[in-house]
Amino acid sequence: MRLNHGFVLTLAFCAVAACDPARTEAPAAPEVSVSAPDDGQAVACMAYLSLQGSAVAAGTAQGDVAALDAAQAVWRAEAAKSYSQDELAQFFASSVAVFDDTPAEELAAEAATCLSTAPAP
Repeated sequence: MRLNHGFVLTLAFCAVAACDPARTEAPAAPEVSVSAPDDGQAVACMAYLSLQGSAVAAGTAQGDVAALDAAQAVWRAEAAKSYSQDELAQFFASSVAVFDDTPAEELAAEAATCLSTAPAP
């Protein structure tokens, strides 16, 4: 049986890294917040603006669909700097799924924050 030495070395490295006593504590998960600009913020804002735009279009919320769409496009362009098209589509879809149950008042507040903090086009 032939072994791929690169694979064996990679596997050994991973095993040693996993057993490193200095790594016994799990790192804190980064918090996605629209107050801290980063890649996650861009995708979160895309999702909030999309959901709010759908609510406005359905007549269940108030707002300007054109302004929501424009801000979403700006956030999409920002996120596209960090993700491939496929990665961005997957991250966006999962964010929409997560935020879909957001209460209407909170959704409107998040969308308003995303509108007011959108980067310049």
